[in-house]
Amino acid sequence: MVLKNLKKVRERQSIHMNPKGGTEILKEQLIAQLPEQSIDGINLIGSICHPSLVKEDKINILWQHLNYDQPNVKLMQDRKFVDSIDYFIYVSHWQYNRFREVYKIPEYKSFVIKNATHAFEPVKKESLMITSDKIKLLYTSTPWRGLIILLKAIEILNKTRDDFEVDIYSSTKIYGSKFDENEKDKFTDLFDKCKNTKNVNYHGYTFNGEIRRAVEKAHIYAYPSIFEETSCLAVIEAMAAGCHVVTTNYGALPETCGEFATMIEFDSSGQNLIERYAETLNSVIDNYKNNLYKDDLEMQIKYYNKNYSWETRIQEWINFLNYVRRKKTS
Repeated sequence: MVLKNLKKVRERQSIHMNPKGGTEILKEQLIAQLPEQSIDGINLIGSICHPSLVKEDKINILWQHLNYDQPNVKLMQDRKFVDSIDYFIYVSHWQYNRFREVYKIPEYKSFVIKNATHAFEPVKKESLMITSDKIKLLYTSTPWRGLIILLKAIEILNKTRDDFEVDIYSSTKIYGSKFDENEKDKFTDLFDKCKNTKNVNYHGYTFNGEIRRAVEKAHIYAYPSIFEETSCLAVIEAMAAGCHVVTTNYGALPETCGEFATMIEFDSSGQNLIERYAETLNSVIDNYKNNLYKDDLEMQIKYYNKNYSWETRIQEWINFLNYVRRKKTS
């Protein structure tokens, strides 16, 4: 029952034409940092596969963040549309291989350029130690991506411990006013549950800047994902800020998290997933309080602030755009 409406919600979110989620944040950040001449003659299309977005007088690049099974990518079945796109950019190797297998996309047109975030200020070693009575957990994703799993797991933990608190930033407002108006009532009970669950602080919607401040204060990023992520900007930010991530091995999350996160196997049975996540989260809180993750977190922070920073990624984009121009004139 927990998971049965996930596909319908994903489809409704996918067909909404003006969202303001991670995909849009990334595109804005990319354009802002590219040298102005880098995008001359380039038509950068964000995820949505539709002929109206193609410009015949430009190099058409489709930067795909969506999964292969979402409505806005179904035109990948149309070879005319595929032929009209000069290059496809994917945000993970997992995602690229799904599209390659399902749509038989031309491999010579395909490139993987992973997501990025602005680097966080260096984290002091002592800040990785527990200095208060309570461990701070954080969830910052949309409600249908695993919030109900987390809340039910927290109810289990509340029976045996009171040494943690969970900050939840989740709302349908992230995809704009029209989507919020159409969908918010479906999650009223879930948000009320957030407000009425012991050790949970519900904050609703906020801007990315406040989210970044929240991950800097958190110890554990709690994300029992039931959504097949193609990457995950929220997780990337959390890991760069120094959170220990506890998530599932669904979609591209193993690729995004590498060996740093604590992962449980995805289970389509909601109850099994809840119980396994609660048990794992309980162990992770104990381990964190005993400072067992401190050395790993120091390595994690350095790794993500280097390999997933815009300072690194922007050069990959510049190199790619220079390449496509040379190919155009050769």
